[in-house]
Amino acid sequence: MIKMKEKTKRFIYIAIIAVALIGFFFIAKNLSPDYFKNLGLSLPLPIFTFIIAIIDGFNPCTMWVLTFLLVLLISVSNSRKRIFAVGYTFVAVVFIIYFLFMAAWLNVFLFIGYFDIIRYIIAFVALGAGIINCKEMFWFRKGVTLMIQEQHKPLVVRKIESMKDIIRKGSMPALIVSSVVLAAFASFVELPCTAGWPLIYTNILAQKGFENTLGYYTYLLFYNMIYIIPLSTIIAIFGYTFKGKTITKDQMKIIKFIGGFIMILLGIILLVNPELLILV
Repeated sequence: MIKMKEKTKRFIYIAIIAVALIGFFFIAKNLSPDYFKNLGLSLPLPIFTFIIAIIDGFNPCTMWVLTFLLVLLISVSNSRKRIFAVGYTFVAVVFIIYFLFMAAWLNVFLFIGYFDIIRYIIAFVALGAGIINCKEMFWFRKGVTLMIQEQHKPLVVRKIESMKDIIRKGSMPALIVSSVVLAAFASFVELPCTAGWPLIYTNILAQKGFENTLGYYTYLLFYNMIYIIPLSTIIAIFGYTFKGKTITKDQMKIIKFIGGFIMILLGIILLVNPELLILV
C-alpha cells in the first residue's frame, strides 16, 4: 500500500514537471527577443555567468569527495591548519583542471565556428543530461547516471582512506602533494557528473565575438572563481567548527534535480529559440 502511494506521488510529480516543461517549450518557441528588449529587460553576461557557475558549483560529486575527505581529516586530526591546507589545495586543483577543461571546449567552439548542427548537438546534450539528472530525484542511481560510477566509488574512498597516516603523522608538503593527487584523480572520475554545464556555457561564450581571446579567458576565470565558492564555503565551515558530515543522498537528489531542470530549460531555448540568448 505504501509503495503504491509512493508510485502515485512520483507519477503526479513527474506529470507536473512534464506539463511545466511543455508549457515552457511553447513559450520559448513563440517568444520574440524583441519582447524583452521593448521592456528594457536583459541579462548581462557577467550575471548570466555568475548564475550558471554557482549552479554548476553545487556539484554533488565534488562535494561528496570533499566532505568525505574533510570528515576523515577531522576524525584523525584537530589541526585547523591541516584542514585548510588539504581543503584549499583540493579546491585549487579542481579549479585548475576545470578551467583547462572549459578552455579546451571553448577553443573547439571558437575553431569550428557557429553552425546550427552544433547548436542542436549542444541542445540535445543539455536535454539528455538534464533529464538524467532530474531522474535522480525519483530513481537515484538507477539506470543511466551521470554521478560517480559505483565501481569508481570504492577506489576514491580507498585513496582518501590511504591519506590517514599522512594526515596524522606526515609533513605538510606530503599532505599537500597527497591532496593534489586525490583532487586530480577525483576531478577526472567526476567529469561525467559535471560535463554538461561547461559544454553549454562555453558554446554560448564562444558566440560573443570578443575582439581578442583575453575577453573569453577573463570570463572563464570568473566562471571558475564562482564555481569554487560552494566548495570553499564548505571548507571554511568545517575548519572553523570542526564539525561536519558528508553530503547526504537526499541533498544529492535535490541538487541534481535543480541543476538538471535548469539545464533542460536552457536546452529547450537552444533548440527552439536561441535568439533569446542574444539578450545575455
